Amino acid sequence: MNSSGNLRAGIAACTLAAAAVLVQPVTASAYITDIGVSGGFGLGFIQYGVGCTYTVTAVGAPGDRVFFQDSVNGQPGGGTFGPVAEEEPGVFTADWSPTVIGQHTVSAGGATTEVDVHVGYDFGIICFTLPDWVHLPF
Repeated sequence: MNSSGNLRAGIAACTLAAAAVLVQPVTASAYITDIGVSGGFGLGFIQYGVGCTYTVTAVGAPGDRVFFQDSVNGQPGGGTFGPVAEEEPGVFTADWSPTVIGQHTVSAGGATTEVDVHVGYDFGIICFTLPDWVHLPF
């Protein structure tokens, strides 16, 4: 092989090595040992409402990559999450806003919690929830 062929082979080898290092597959959430959702203000046992925002907290290992997921009645896409922040070593939080009424499963890295979401009325500093059959007159 001539020097031009050696140069091309060297460049190809370097390119493949760089691609192998730079293109790492996206990994799933780390193993989470606990997950919870902050409670809201509701009538009796009802704490969560559509249109309200809550904080989801997960506990794992410091520095983990955590991805929250939400499914409602077994279907994905029951709500939206804000950016995940590591509030302290191994404690991760994100804002969660449910968009669908129903039984939600909020999860991250193998841990899940069940949340029953109803009608929500966001008044700014407070978000009040009511059963599906009760509606405020406005």
